[in-house]
Amino acid sequence: MSVYDKHYQQGNLFGAPYPEFVAFMADWEPKGTVLDVGCGQGRDALFLANQGYQVTGIDASALGIEQMVAAAETQNLTLTGIVADFYSYPFSQTYDVVVLDSILHFQKKDLARDLALLQTLTEQLNPGGLLCCFVHKSKTKEQRLKAFFSQNRPDWAILASQHIDYTYEEPETGFRSTSQFFMFLGQRPFPTP
Repeated sequence: MSVYDKHYQQGNLFGAPYPEFVAFMADWEPKGTVLDVGCGQGRDALFLANQGYQVTGIDASALGIEQMVAAAETQNLTLTGIVADFYSYPFSQTYDVVVLDSILHFQKKDLARDLALLQTLTEQLNPGGLLCCFVHKSKTKEQRLKAFFSQNRPDWAILASQHIDYTYEEPETGFRSTSQFFMFLGQRPFPTP
């Protein structure tokens, strides 16, 4: 049982996707395959499936995956959910888009694990593929994310590297909270002919 199963007793825990992400992905082509890592209840996965992407979401929370798949069925969307620890999952398929929303923490105790996951997932992208990372605003996290790309993927195009505001409101209680995130979008290059 995942620690998030307890939190996911509340439906739509994290609200809607970031408006900047919504605007960017609405115009992104092609509408290919997506891997949403740590998808939780599916706020990003459901949005992307509604945009015409073929989405697979992976999360350690069986409840989160169950809620995401049920929401997809209600909206007549095709979406695949996988219950697994994404740090040890044997990824074998490649994707056109990989989403990491609030998954990478880059704390000392998690640093090697997060960097290994990032290494694996950048290898799972098709040429021209898009990696979408969102981390809580933090100088350390931002520097570590940028350093990974400058050291390991220097030929990738950085399409977004900016702070965004996010406001969450609980529908039942009216509680509102605003926080800042760092949105980092990188594109794997196409092979040179």
